[in-house]
Amino acid sequence: MHNAESRPGIITRKDRVSQQSMTAVNCWDAGVESRPPTVLVVPNTVFFPPYLEELPALAADGSTPRTWICDLTSKVTVLDQRLLTLPSRARRSVYSRLPMWVVQVLEVFRVGRRYDVIFCWGVANVALVLAVMLRLTGRRITVVALLTRVSESKKARLLRVAHPGLAKIVLPPVVQREYAVAHLGVPAEKLVGLPWTLDLDFWRSTPDTERVTICAAGGEMRDYRTLIRALEGLDIPCHIAGSLDLERRDWWNDDVEDQRTSLPPNITLGPMSATDLRDLYDRSRFVVVPLRPTNSDNGITCMNEAWAMGRAVIVSAVEGQRDAFEHGQHGEWVPVGDVEALRDAIVRLWNDPERTAAMGARGRELVDPHKSNAVFSAGMDTVLSAAAQASLGTSRVYRPR
Repeated sequence: MHNAESRPGIITRKDRVSQQSMTAVNCWDAGVESRPPTVLVVPNTVFFPPYLEELPALAADGSTPRTWICDLTSKVTVLDQRLLTLPSRARRSVYSRLPMWVVQVLEVFRVGRRYDVIFCWGVANVALVLAVMLRLTGRRITVVALLTRVSESKKARLLRVAHPGLAKIVLPPVVQREYAVAHLGVPAEKLVGLPWTLDLDFWRSTPDTERVTICAAGGEMRDYRTLIRALEGLDIPCHIAGSLDLERRDWWNDDVEDQRTSLPPNITLGPMSATDLRDLYDRSRFVVVPLRPTNSDNGITCMNEAWAMGRAVIVSAVEGQRDAFEHGQHGEWVPVGDVEALRDAIVRLWNDPERTAAMGARGRELVDPHKSNAVFSAGMDTVLSAAAQASLGTSRVYRPR
């Protein structure tokens, strides 16, 4: 099921004129030497609006972190639900009946040769289906894809067939890169292991803030049932800033005969804006990232944010987070699903604020500057430029500094 924002709208002839000036999105303000590669960015439209060119203004007023893609030096066109690639009215009429990801595949197939590189940003279905189409038809379009969990069965089956149609695959989780090489036949040289990064200026703590709570954040692959059980009976407040299925009475306690619909009194929950989440981190002594078994790096965004705020973490020791940090230096690992071990770690860090604060300070050193957005944007500039050079020749393409 796709929501209304995920379907392309109908745009008038008058609108099409103004779109011409929007094609190169104006959030890439770095200097240009020679000609930068032209890149068609294919994003997940669920997250828009606000659109990419609106994000720098939101970041400038402090209401949201700055995203790495706004610092690319490439000349970028974004293929979102506005369809700035300007298909005909008849084509738009057909597209209005299709899911947005299918529209994106068809539009890239139609216009992709106008661009040096197609960059599929977190849209695995678009990247993999497009790559298969390119292989079947012999059409030459240079595609770079940013993917995450390629070991999922459907993605794995597609990637095994599709990877020859992709120029480069940016795949941050190291365990997933190993899986792609060992089980899917992807050449190691096709994989790029950039780290997940964040806006280190936005995620920064306020000096002397009183640390009176703990917290957890995020929704994907989270094991909040174990966290809630670990906190039961403790006098330690915790807010869970996550996306939870509260329609289920048993969402956190479904294997207990006497099911309860209310949370323990020391726990609150509810999603937060970026600024509210930053304030929550600031008031927290440490951040808990309880995870279900996963071979991907689920939870890394929350961990990076916590470290950037100078907060230690307690994280479930899942395969996908292997070697993400050193136990006792930046936080503590606990066994997956182990209520008592998690309870012990929470009590231990809560009762030793000086040690916990020292781990948080070392966490800040772990991400600053190594996980600054500048690292990811520079890495992506290099990947996109190299892909363009490989397909078009070095004389026509900008070399990023």
